[in-house]
Amino acid sequence: MVDAETSPPPPKFCTYQHGVEPIEPEEGETRVYRVALDACEAGDAFAEAPEWAWLTAEERARAERLVRPRDGRRFVLCRGALRSIIGRLLDRSPHAVEFRAGPGGKPILPAGEPGSPPPLHFNVSHSGELALIAVSRSRELGVDVEKTRPISEAARIVRSYFTETETEQFHQLDEAVRPDAFIRGWTRKEAILKAKGVGLAGLATGFETMFGVEDLGREFVPCAPSSVVLGWSLWEASPRPGYVAALALERG
Repeated sequence: MVDAETSPPPPKFCTYQHGVEPIEPEEGETRVYRVALDACEAGDAFAEAPEWAWLTAEERARAERLVRPRDGRRFVLCRGALRSIIGRLLDRSPHAVEFRAGPGGKPILPAGEPGSPPPLHFNVSHSGELALIAVSRSRELGVDVEKTRPISEAARIVRSYFTETETEQFHQLDEAVRPDAFIRGWTRKEAILKAKGVGLAGLATGFETMFGVEDLGREFVPCAPSSVVLGWSLWEASPRPGYVAALALERG
């Protein structure tokens, strides 16, 4: 059961389109922008993408260092979409948006005044042909998206990064549902770790998110069996067929 007095309202999806002004999150609302990366399968040079002009020299160099051109194109589109969305919400040009490293290297926006919170909270995740950019004006957050697929090392990963209770639940699941359940459990862990700005080592076993097995729709719903973990509200959805996503939102 979600506590309505302290839990944030359900996050809402919307779609990023180049040149189209994004829907702004209302007061207390969280928007999650879907960024389609399918076009990156084409053979065009990523320097020809319209988002290329918005990137800094460091970001362009990072794209060029990626071994596979497809990955470079995906990075350019995703980072360009982030700059476009944040820039429009802050009334700045995409190129003028500045990022800095927060706790654990998590990208954040500089605060307007010393000691004050940043003007926006955001987090980014991508997998395969889809990226998600989560934005809130008032709540810290973390998002993770994964393309559903069998993971050969799933059992070993569960033993290493999940609690004993979670491991027991995983091995009690029917083998047919384990691949998708594992991906959902992983995205839940990652969303909270990304919200906190910390890594996996020694931390993922410090809290339980369990493995989801209920059907997911296109809109966010509270995670089951627990939608509140370590003071974070935990939501999940299938933003696109073949993908699952989890979002951790600060409560209070």
